[in-house]
Amino acid sequence: MTKSDLKKFKEELEKTKTDLEASLNTFAKKDPTLKGDWDSKFPEYSREDPNVNLEEEADAVTEYLTRLPVEHSYELRLKAISEALGRIKRGTYGNCSGCEAKIPQKRLEAYPEADLCLKCKK
Repeated sequence: MTKSDLKKFKEELEKTKTDLEASLNTFAKKDPTLKGDWDSKFPEYSREDPNVNLEEEADAVTEYLTRLPVEHSYELRLKAISEALGRIKRGTYGNCSGCEAKIPQKRLEAYPEADLCLKCKK
């Protein structure tokens, strides 16, 4: 893999990381006590207000519950991207962490955070 290929993959990984974090910021916040963890924002409502629309509150809770698996998926992808950026820094990017063979460039183009070749992925 050439230096320009590494640079391209690094830029793509960093852009994807930035995009994922921006998306997460719309419905979650970073957990200050646990690195890499985000917490979906739970809707705020008050039962003491007689003008509260219970359907709207139920919809907000449903939306919150729908976002939890998205949050988890983004967290996992961010972790994989951070690990890939670490491999670039250490000079091991593109090597399978299972068998240490070179990961085909086509696989890295499709999934830049890949750490396993297809043989080891099975």
